[in-house]
Amino acid sequence: MRRASQAAAAARPISRVRARTETLLLDAALRLFARQGVGATAIHEIAAEAGVSNGTFYNYFRTRDEVVEAVSVRLAERLQEEITASAADVTDAAERMAIGTRRFVLQAVRDPVWAAALIRVSTSRAAPLARTAAPALHDLRLGRRQGRFTYRNEVAALDLITGTVLAGMRSVLEGRAGAEHPALVAGLVLRGLGISAAEADALVRRPLP
Repeated sequence: MRRASQAAAAARPISRVRARTETLLLDAALRLFARQGVGATAIHEIAAEAGVSNGTFYNYFRTRDEVVEAVSVRLAERLQEEITASAADVTDAAERMAIGTRRFVLQAVRDPVWAAALIRVSTSRAAPLARTAAPALHDLRLGRRQGRFTYRNEVAALDLITGTVLAGMRSVLEGRAGAEHPALVAGLVLRGLGISAAEADALVRRPLP
């Protein structure tokens, strides 16, 4: 028992160092991508920007695509934090859902590289997106408590939200979406959760906070 607790105590500083180094690499990649674009950024530049060796980089990521995917998840989490903060005074779950779904599709318009990477992650590894989906799950449950949403299964309802939003982002990337696409996607999500068509249309026309 003592050996196990000692091993656990020794592992904690290591995991903290690993998390800190990964953050350094992702923040460095974010700065470089913003300055010079993803395609022009080499692995050795990310390592140099982070102040680590190339060997250290490869302890965390095998390819640049893996970094792009990890950065996209980090940006998705930050976007979700911004959405949550901006909607802090909004108490109606349906309006909160309209805000969040529109913001994600709009972000695909503004940053297609990020959107493409996020879609890639969503189809290959669902686990990294769990934290991003947590606020949507919160609003889903809130809507049910408020009597705003009706659904039989929570997992299926969350699939409706995330699947529809990701499909909407993909349509943006493929050039099949018009200017109203974020609102149209949000309206479909709301109707799928039991909001009437008329009210859904009104909610998605409200200004974003």
